[in-house]
Amino acid sequence: MLQTVADLALSNLFNPVILFFILGFGASLLKSDLHVPGNVSKFIAIYLMMAIGYKGGYALSQSDINSLILILLGAGAVFSFVMPFIAYSVLGTLTKARATEKAVIAAHYGSVSVVTFVTATELLNSVNMEYDSWMVAVMAVMETPAIFAGLLLINWKAKRKKNNVKMDGDVWREIFLNGSVVILVGSFFIGWAAGEPGMSTVSPFFVDIFKGVLCLFMIDIGIVAASKLGSKDAPLNFGLLSFGIIMPIIGAGLGGLFGAFVGLGAGSLMLFMVLCASASYIAVPAAMRVALPHANLTPAITLSLAITFPFNIIIGLPLYMGVAKYLVG
Repeated sequence: MLQTVADLALSNLFNPVILFFILGFGASLLKSDLHVPGNVSKFIAIYLMMAIGYKGGYALSQSDINSLILILLGAGAVFSFVMPFIAYSVLGTLTKARATEKAVIAAHYGSVSVVTFVTATELLNSVNMEYDSWMVAVMAVMETPAIFAGLLLINWKAKRKKNNVKMDGDVWREIFLNGSVVILVGSFFIGWAAGEPGMSTVSPFFVDIFKGVLCLFMIDIGIVAASKLGSKDAPLNFGLLSFGIIMPIIGAGLGGLFGAFVGLGAGSLMLFMVLCASASYIAVPAAMRVALPHANLTPAITLSLAITFPFNIIIGLPLYMGVAKYLVG
């Protein structure tokens, strides 16, 4: 299996999506003036979430909703809610971070990274490995439960200091109506409702140019990730750096065991492992900024974007694929 993982890792490095991330990351480290304008970056992010959601909804419209789909949807929500509590415990072992900081970081590691998921599907496509397209529905389900878990952890600790986290209408609105959640879930239901006739009309936009747009987005992500490493607001000690690598392995391991138990195929099992291993740097930070307006969120974003994300796409994806193949047999 180790040889298989090594071969997959080597081939993955030459995937254009990965190479463009490395280009952006390296350019930022070398202080190049390469950048993607903010409005362009925002447009690309919206496009990717629209395309991912739409294609997932379309795939579900072409499938029979069976017990496996329902089990995975429920499991995704449970994993997303439980993972922050596991992450909080791991952080307590590895670091001496304050309770609120640990809770904020833990919430990021219960939610998911859409771009990591998409990169995983591109890897599966490149090796002609089949997977269930409806797995994007599981990804959508896993966006928000972690935010609830993080807020519970923060409130639990804050009550001891009589300094509760802000919990008003703005917080709940951000959790349920965060832009990334709305566009992803909304596009999913549109794709499901439109079915085959709808897909035939939008396929040139959502399918044909998708990979090229993803490569452009990966340049931007690489630039941002490298810039976070140099942030003075997020000094990363050995404990935090270790957490950024250990936690995705824990998540992937738990997801892999569960997915193999319920009978997922190798491709879908790998995707579920990726979802359990990834960390949010879009939906969770947006909600936390509203709930904790004075908190320093930079350490959490730096860990998820500059440590866990590169680890997952360069090392984690081939590792998870190799383990998924081994578990399925």
